[in-house]
Amino acid sequence: MEYGLFFQLPRAPSQDSATRYAETLDQIELGDHLGFDTAWLAEMHFIPEYSVMPSPLIVGAAAAARTRRIRVGIGVVLLPLHDPVRAAEDAATLDIISGGRLDFGIGRGSIAPHFAGFNVPMRERRTRFNEAIDIIRMAWGPKPVTYDGEHYQYHDVNVEPEPLQQPHPPIRLAANSEESALRAGQEGWGMMVSPVTAFAAELQSRIALYREERGGAFAPGDLAWLTPVHVAEDGDHAREEARPSLEAYFRVVSGTQLPGYLAAGGDPDNLPPLLHRFKHASYEELLRDVAIIGSPAEVRDRLAAVHAEFGAGHIQAWFNAGGLIPHERVQRSMRLFMEQVVNRA
Repeated sequence: MEYGLFFQLPRAPSQDSATRYAETLDQIELGDHLGFDTAWLAEMHFIPEYSVMPSPLIVGAAAAARTRRIRVGIGVVLLPLHDPVRAAEDAATLDIISGGRLDFGIGRGSIAPHFAGFNVPMRERRTRFNEAIDIIRMAWGPKPVTYDGEHYQYHDVNVEPEPLQQPHPPIRLAANSEESALRAGQEGWGMMVSPVTAFAAELQSRIALYREERGGAFAPGDLAWLTPVHVAEDGDHAREEARPSLEAYFRVVSGTQLPGYLAAGGDPDNLPPLLHRFKHASYEELLRDVAIIGSPAEVRDRLAAVHAEFGAGHIQAWFNAGGLIPHERVQRSMRLFMEQVVNRA
């Protein structure tokens, strides 16, 4: 099993961005010391209560400078919002300065304000994504790059530097649809799934498609499972500590997704299942279906159950979903996770 840290970086009105960044980098440094495998950094834009981390490659560079072993994962670069040649340059630079520790997570994106802010039509996200990843892989290979697509055109562009890892850093796709699961399997990429963004039956279906396309021939760590995590010596105490933060996160997600659904003519009394869960799920339901929160023994048992049911070999542990758990308690949770969950499994 592999264990990663996940950071989205929500900022509540009572918080400031500088502190959120300082705590995040401290936690990544601690994760390096404790033995976590990867620090995953998510790209988000324009909604501070959702995240104030629009540039995970920059944060990754700062993290690389403060660590020696832990890998730097971008989870994910929203490719339709980037010039792909610039994305290739920035990622290759990070791979070099980190000593070949970059994991390049990619996704299409699904949050309407992100696309509106960059004046990119959401209807183009699939075609822009497909063109962008093709160009990035070309840019990491033999030069020069010439490409004539619907959205991007380049002629004899000499893209430098090349990444340290060859032929390129590991690519991992966020699979929030069966189409994405198929693409990840066909390309031989790693795949990220999460009970935050899908129900168990959907996850099983996507993982089955991925396995079929890969022919079963992939490392366990290629299949990553993103979940909120919080550990305390006492399980009830852990659940009490995490509750305000986790509930706040789901309120923010609901408030972000609902306006777009209603603007598109959606029925507020007949919400899609996932949006209904974001808006109406009880804390008990979130504990049952989404998060892994409790004592070390409880968390160990839940992780074993996830691995047995879904086969995920890389856990992306989000130790502060919602961003409201105090820094020192997050650090305590991380220590308990590695010392009393992972190392006693």
